[in-house]
Order: sequence, then structure tokens, then C-alpha cells
Amino acid sequence: MSLVKNSTHLLLYSFAFGGTAFYSYVFSPIAFKTVDRETFSTIQNRMLELVFKMQTVAPIVLGLTAPYPLATPTLATLLPATATGAVNLFWLLPWTRRVKRERREAAKHLSGDELEAVDAPLRKEFGRSHGLSLLFNMLHTASLLAYGVFLSKRLFKYVRRV
Repeated sequence: MSLVKNSTHLLLYSFAFGGTAFYSYVFSPIAFKTVDRETFSTIQNRMLELVFKMQTVAPIVLGLTAPYPLATPTLATLLPATATGAVNLFWLLPWTRRVKRERREAAKHLSGDELEAVDAPLRKEFGRSHGLSLLFNMLHTASLLAYGVFLSKRLFKYVRRV
């Protein structure tokens, strides 16, 4: 086995799993509670496309750089990780951005009851798209965690027992 390939694989896994877990479950909740809504929205708008691209591509690269043959159970963790990242990137992110854009436009041109009549369904639609995105993000993280279990089993074969 190539030391470079193995090291690349392990570092990429660490970055993909750690980055997703930290951004989703540590940074974002803290930022949401700490900064104003507009700043939080700007941060998320800039970061999420990058995060979802990483979630889509990293499992593919992990599969290509795996230091061992990938059996069906192992592939069954990487394929959903890629799929969930792609769903977030290509379907849910554009949907959520469209709804946010429509809400901003409505707020510019409408007010009072008229605004509420337009905004209420948009808030509900945003909640659906955001909720689905959270679900797919959680499934992605769980898939990479499961892959890490398989990876750890393989790595422990090379660790000297005391």
C-alpha cells in the first residue's frame, strides 16, 4: 500500500467527517445564537454551497483512495453520503435560496396583511426545505460515521496489540 494514498485517504476522511460535524453541530448553532439573523444568513449563504460540494465529492474520493478493497457494506456507507450531499447541493439549496429570495422581494413591495398573506406560505415552504436539508445533512454525517467504523476496523489490523 502506498503511504501517500493511505495518508491522503485518512486525512480526507478526517476533514470530511470532522468538517461536516463541526460546521453543522458546533459552529452553526453557536453562530445562530450569537450573531444577528442577517449576518447568520450571509455566513450560511456563503458556506453551504462549499459544504455541500465537499459532502458530494469527498465520499467519491474516499472510495477512489481507499487503502483496501471496498466491500458492499462499506460502499453502502459512501454512496448515501455522496447522494445526500448531492441532494442538498442540487435540489434543497437552490429551493431554499429561491424561497428566501421570494420572501425578500415580498418584503420590499408589500406590507401589513398583504405581506403576511404572501409570506406565511413562504415561511412554511422554507421550513420544509430547511427541515429536509437538516435531515439529509444528518444522514450524510451518519453515513460518514458508519464508514469511519469500517475504516477503523481495517486500521486496527495494523496496530500492534500490547
